[in-house]
Order: sequence, then C-alpha cells, then structure tokens
Amino acid sequence: MEFPMRRLELPARLDLLAADELAEAFEHLRDTPLEVVASGVSHVGALCLQVLLAARLQWQRDEVAFHLIDPSEALLSGMARLGVSATIFEEGEDEASGSCG
Repeated sequence: MEFPMRRLELPARLDLLAADELAEAFEHLRDTPLEVVASGVSHVGALCLQVLLAARLQWQRDEVAFHLIDPSEALLSGMARLGVSATIFEEGEDEASGSCG
C-alpha cells in the first residue's frame, strides 16, 4: 500500500530540547513518504543532526521517499561544521557517501 507524501516542518532551533520531539515525529511518520522542510532552521546541534541522519537512513533502508526541502544556510553550515556532507540527503546516496570526513 502506497501512502501520500507528508510534510514535516523542522523547528527553528534543532537543539538538545528539540531532539526527543523530532525523534517522536519521525517515529510516527515511519513508512510514509516524507518531505522534511528545513527552510526555517536557524540552529542545528549534533544530537538533532544525528536524529535527522538516522531518519534519512531508516527511510532509505525501508525504501520510502525522504526529501530534505529547502535547507537553510544555518542547517547547511551546521552540517559542515559537524563534518556531514549535505549530499547524504540527495536521492540515491548510500550510507557511506554522507559519512564524516
């Protein structure tokens, strides 16, 4: 059974306080094609980035669509600061291609 694409709007601050709520949101949306809207992100911490990456990899393993939409400059620079390539969110990227380095 195919589900319609859903949207998840990321909060402005992806910090320690947002991590549990973000993980729960992804858990509720599992097995659902997902667009993650990141245009309003003004801060990203390591824990929320880990949650976001884990969700991306889970969707990939489940062979369900997962798209990061309009990532903010703050998100992209935070990812780079933490050693994560934004290409991990591109379609067809495997687990190793987005590794730290």
